Amino acid sequence: MTHIIGISGSPRARGNTDTILREALNAAKEEGATVKLIRLSDCDLQPCDGCRVCFKTRKCAIDDDVEKIYQEILEADGVILGSPSYFQAVTAQMKTFIDRVGYLALARGRKDFAGKVGGVIAVARRSGVASTCNQMMTFMTAVRMIIPSGGRTFAIAREIGEVTKDKEGMDNAKYLGRT
Repeated sequence: MTHIIGISGSPRARGNTDTILREALNAAKEEGATVKLIRLSDCDLQPCDGCRVCFKTRKCAIDDDVEKIYQEILEADGVILGSPSYFQAVTAQMKTFIDRVGYLALARGRKDFAGKVGGVIAVARRSGVASTCNQMMTFMTAVRMIIPSGGRTFAIAREIGEVTKDKEGMDNAKYLGRT
């Protein structure tokens, strides 16, 4: 059975990013996949300090949840990353994830995630979705994931729940989940 995980970089529980990620995951579930949502703000994930110990030991020197998250990705067939746009970029939580998981993947030979299917979702009030999506997609290509056509989705929203009013964004999230 296919297993898909959504990773939310939003610091706001049950906010627009979580809502649209759940829409994508529900669509994947309707196609027969098992799904799981990981909220980075619920994890203990410290910033990378650039020590490069992982390149010698293949393990991170920081003792937090990075290895647990890494293992979740290893066990998944597909990954959907989601982040609101904060000043035209991913959130601090998503950037920490990208730095830490990315460094580990590089240190371990960039083979662990090769061939896994990935997609991204960004949410913004007005602008920043393109650069936010691009940051997450760059991570996925760096760790050799495959991003299918339709693997980049965004929605426009500000207040909690407003994302559901962006019909095109929600429909595209469903398409991403099914893909």
